Amino acid sequence: MRLAYSTVFVFVPIPMFPSHVSPHVFFFMVVLLVSALIAWLVWENVALTVERIEVPVEALSPEFDGFRIAQVSDLHGQRFDPAGREAQVIMNAGVDLIAVTGDFVHGNHIVGLRRILPFMRKLVSIAPVYAVSGNHDHWTNWPYIAAGLKGVGVTVLENSHVRIKRGTQEIVLAGVSCPHSRHGSLAQALPLQTVVPVVPVVLLVHAATWFEPWHRVKAPAEIKQVALTLAGHTHGGQVKLPFLGAVTTASGHLFPPKKYVEGLSRQGNGWLYINRGLGQGGRAFRFLSRREITIITLRRTSAPVGST
Repeated sequence: MRLAYSTVFVFVPIPMFPSHVSPHVFFFMVVLLVSALIAWLVWENVALTVERIEVPVEALSPEFDGFRIAQVSDLHGQRFDPAGREAQVIMNAGVDLIAVTGDFVHGNHIVGLRRILPFMRKLVSIAPVYAVSGNHDHWTNWPYIAAGLKGVGVTVLENSHVRIKRGTQEIVLAGVSCPHSRHGSLAQALPLQTVVPVVPVVLLVHAATWFEPWHRVKAPAEIKQVALTLAGHTHGGQVKLPFLGAVTTASGHLFPPKKYVEGLSRQGNGWLYINRGLGQGGRAFRFLSRREITIITLRRTSAPVGST
């Protein structure tokens, strides 16, 4: 017996909105949702996060226990109100010095410098300010930018160091030119230390290139002398995906480990902190990677700190 099959198509109209909701209410709900998403995106780009961390430093003298550093990075030629929250946060933190880790401008160095100088001048009035160059600074006109910073009282560290003293004790604050500029020389920046115990070194550098596994073969041997490195450059990935983290950074590597994107990590004999920055440059935007000011407190420790 032969069976016969036939196909019957049933067309069911699909409403553009739930049948129990009027078109006006549905439209209002859609507008409200879109507005909320836009507001969230705007907030992600203007919100400021203050990260407060304590870093144990071997051989740190009692005089420097509690020494406080504010780190600012990646201004990218954006205006920041000298009386705004960024400056107020640093003023209220009672910091001993301010470290600015590069990328002062983005594109036009003349316009960018003019925009940031009032903010930099305000920072100088709060505490001594030390700065190093970033890749965007070298891509434009770093000598012009450095001169402008020095003109408002910023100490620019170009493969050099200063000694910060408290009584008879001291720490070394060193700074190198951006590694991406090919002018960075850590050997030139660090002092020759022959006395044991050595004086702790805090290093300012724009990019954490020397710590990244894909660049570690190029890392100078002197990096082992550094107790704490402060860097920026990554913008914290700038755009993150929920549960997955940063898609990439300026390194070009997809989904890099978080310790090479932002925050504090143990690296060999020392610590690395990567700041997400204050600006983003051009028409770029942030998502789940909010702007940051870091307040770092140095803590004395007598026991060796393990590496990870």
